[in-house]
Amino acid sequence: MLRRTCPAAWRRGFSLYRRRLEENEWGEPVASYDMKHPDFTVADGAEGAVCWQPVQSWQTSGRLTSGEHPAEPGEQPSGVLQGCLFSPLEVSAFDRVRVGEELYEIRSIQHWPGHRKLLAQRVG
Repeated sequence: MLRRTCPAAWRRGFSLYRRRLEENEWGEPVASYDMKHPDFTVADGAEGAVCWQPVQSWQTSGRLTSGEHPAEPGEQPSGVLQGCLFSPLEVSAFDRVRVGEELYEIRSIQHWPGHRKLLAQRVG
């Protein structure tokens, strides 16, 4: 599903907070985010929303894992999500996105023809 646009009902909205560099009291650059005013927001199901999914990866033991654990309402992601962005929105590594109530930081961006694959890790 990651290589194709998914149905609108599966797309989750998000708010993007771009990383800015400011100087601390010693004049060194430090990252900061304006968490009160997102730089970009898209609603659930809208064009530009992302179908976030838990990461699927092979471990050295040969088991396929998603980094999830079973729970009462179903499997819950443990902190890492991936998704494909089909819109031309500017996103950089270390920008932050709020998906639902959770805050994630973009850790990796893979560029493909027609889309970009984002890997995000929960912070906080």
